Amino acid sequence: MRTIDITQILSPDLKSRARVHDLRLFIENSGDKNVVLDFSNVKFATRSFMDEFYNVFVKEPVKNSFTVALTNIPEDINIMLESVSKTQTKAKVIPSTSRTKVFSSVEEAISFLSSFAL
Repeated sequence: MRTIDITQILSPDLKSRARVHDLRLFIENSGDKNVVLDFSNVKFATRSFMDEFYNVFVKEPVKNSFTVALTNIPEDINIMLESVSKTQTKAKVIPSTSRTKVFSSVEEAISFLSSFAL
């Protein structure tokens, strides 16, 4: 299992979604099947980076041709990763008891909504 210092591939500041895909391509092109990503030198990560990182490396790792383990994640970045994981939910299903109102025009919709005005 190869350990990769993520800052050597990207930088100490992880700022964009595109960089997640750069990291994925780097790992795929390395030919390694098992990788440990070392976050010990990471100073900053944006929420968008962590969101994409979660989607690519944690949520759907089956799509990758390799497995990834994470190590030395700074506390603030780990908190963000955990926060991102909590926002990853399935689409909400509207209960069958819900009613849907269909309008044939914008004016009809405005008229209907106006009826709720106090």
